[in-house]
Amino acid sequence: MKRIVLATATLLLAASCWSSAQAQTKLPPRRTVAPKAKATAPKGVTMKEGFTVKEGKVLVTRNGLTSTVAQPEKLVNGTTIKSDGTVILRDSTHVMMKEGDELSLSGRLTTKAMQAEQDSLMNVVKENTKMKLKSKRKGR
Repeated sequence: MKRIVLATATLLLAASCWSSAQAQTKLPPRRTVAPKAKATAPKGVTMKEGFTVKEGKVLVTRNGLTSTVAQPEKLVNGTTIKSDGTVILRDSTHVMMKEGDELSLSGRLTTKAMQAEQDSLMNVVKENTKMKLKSKRKGR
């Protein structure tokens, strides 16, 4: 019986010494990694993903990198865009992109007029919420 207790105590003591020896091993030094350079677009070019017409050129932005369109590209919904700004929709309708128009990578065309209308609608909503807040405060 004494031998079992002595053997168990010896094993526990040996295990604790072994685990403390393991904890003191030195880790290798960390390597320093240089930060990655951020993707920047030319001045005046949007970083929004998709196609746009700037200064008469059709530009495509993918993963933050902007380049010109050199050859026709087919999008996921069947829309094709050519380097001269011609967009051929799924139903074979031809549309010519103008300055400031945008075409998403999924094939959704947004004209400059549509963007202006959307901005004005957002401004109206913003003004209405301000008016409501002012009227609620006066009613207190």
